[in-house]
Amino acid sequence: MTLEFVGRHLYLQPTPAGAYVAVANPDPTPERRLLTSLMRTPQSVRASTADLAWWCRQSEAEALDTVLRVQERGWIEGFNQPQGPAAGPLEPIAERAVQALSTTGHGMLADSQGFAMASTGFEPAAAEFLAAVSADIASMHERHAAYLADASGTSTSAWALVDMAGNSKVGFWPLFVGSNRFVLALGGLPSLTHPAMVELVWSLVVRYGENT
Repeated sequence: MTLEFVGRHLYLQPTPAGAYVAVANPDPTPERRLLTSLMRTPQSVRASTADLAWWCRQSEAEALDTVLRVQERGWIEGFNQPQGPAAGPLEPIAERAVQALSTTGHGMLADSQGFAMASTGFEPAAAEFLAAVSADIASMHERHAAYLADASGTSTSAWALVDMAGNSKVGFWPLFVGSNRFVLALGGLPSLTHPAMVELVWSLVVRYGENT
């Protein structure tokens, strides 16, 4: 089995699913290290085998196995030309992204202190409330993530405010970038496979990621 992306010397980057996986959990697995490393620079790169080994903290053979697993799971893709998020301040990038990630156009990105870094679609009072809730949810999730994964049989990190029928009204997704924690809050149905997920996470990693 060949490593298509590496063998063709393409510019590598995470898919929307890969971008989410990269920051959905603070545990630094080889896969997560690889995905995050692909977003540390403003433009995608053509990685050598030595680069992959360094990023994954593995031998070259082990790193190639990691790339193969990530490729098979649909977490990376390759392009003939370098790609990257839009340049400029984070706020307008994040605002466009969170709007695109909700089917109703209601989205928010909040930091660990409950400050809304970007918000669209929500009324000001609702946005302030959701930002505060986001901080509480992220803190609670971080404290109990291991137990919740064991109890539910899954490693999902999403939380939700639901109506009486159990339908989600607003979903919350903690995002871990370096030592920083953010929460993505989306109204309606989420669209996490939208390319905006890559731009949002990539922009966060460039600004807040740590080269460790």
